Amino acid sequence: MRITAALLVLQSSRALSLARPRLTKRTVLRGGSTIDTTKPLPRRITAFVDRNFFVCGMVASVAVAGFSPGPGQACEKFVGKYAVATIFVLSGLGLKLAELKKAATNTKLNGLTQGANLIAFPALMLPVISLLRKTSLDGRLLDGLLVTSCLPTTVNMCVALTQASDGDVAAALTNAVIGNLLGVVVTPALVFMLMQKSVQLPPAAQVARSLGAKVALPVFVGQLLRRSRWIRSMLEKRKTLAKRAQELALLSVVWCAFSAAFGKGLGVSGSDLAALLIGLPLLHVFILRLCLKVGRTQFEEKEATAFAFCASHKTLAFGLPLIRTLFEGSPDLAYYCAPIMVLHPAQLFIGSLFAPGLKERNVTP
Repeated sequence: MRITAALLVLQSSRALSLARPRLTKRTVLRGGSTIDTTKPLPRRITAFVDRNFFVCGMVASVAVAGFSPGPGQACEKFVGKYAVATIFVLSGLGLKLAELKKAATNTKLNGLTQGANLIAFPALMLPVISLLRKTSLDGRLLDGLLVTSCLPTTVNMCVALTQASDGDVAAALTNAVIGNLLGVVVTPALVFMLMQKSVQLPPAAQVARSLGAKVALPVFVGQLLRRSRWIRSMLEKRKTLAKRAQELALLSVVWCAFSAAFGKGLGVSGSDLAALLIGLPLLHVFILRLCLKVGRTQFEEKEATAFAFCASHKTLAFGLPLIRTLFEGSPDLAYYCAPIMVLHPAQLFIGSLFAPGLKERNVTP
């Protein structure tokens, strides 16, 4: 009997121990995710970087550019040519032809995107700039900000950030091309109307050839490669690798952009530069959030992501030649160029911070 009782007690205690939940050291993060603190620190760091690769890469790119801008400046042409081409080849590889056709014929999305970028954006900035003229800010900077508001969207940046956010890449690609083609006509007209200045830009055929070489040709190459069953199969198996390659290509563009900003400087006074560095990122966050809010009332989440990035971005590649032509020979050229030079890297950095949250919304069924 004693032996039987002992066995019953032993079994009962064992059952209780099995039923008792195991205690693990976990830290609950914002959003409900957890980190297992029982793992070694290097493994936890590696896991964190893997989950937040793009944001960590952005921070590292800016830090390296600030510490030593020389290498980034030296590689600017190489990266601008081959990294951008890589982004669009990979975009072409990942896009189905049906998605491109659907995006090209989506008149509502395309019309609202271009209207927001080229009409609503300058209209919003006019009263803001009128108020700022009553402050101590340099009027030449405000003129440059007005010109910046009239520029079309970026070509590679809005596509890459849409891709990083798992948004509608076909819609972003379509509107990047449409916006820059429209910008040849619309931007000079807006600048002339708002600033009473005329400007001559490269012929539309030249801009079309440039867009064809930088955008259409790499996407076409990607589409041709996609026709191979072996490449499609490999792409399906290596989705993470393809995504990492595209993110690294974009990060190289970020590195060069910040290297140029740190290395060349902007040529304006310290107080004006401080105002730009504080004001323009805040302005971009406001406009990006506004575009996201408007987009979600009109489109599904993936399309709203593409709409927000394309509608809120302004191009440096198109903008600098325009501003330099408009104010050719002016001793204040640096003041007119400064806003877009500050806004360009700010768009990259802020967009990368928004990308993980947008991706989470886009992948949630």
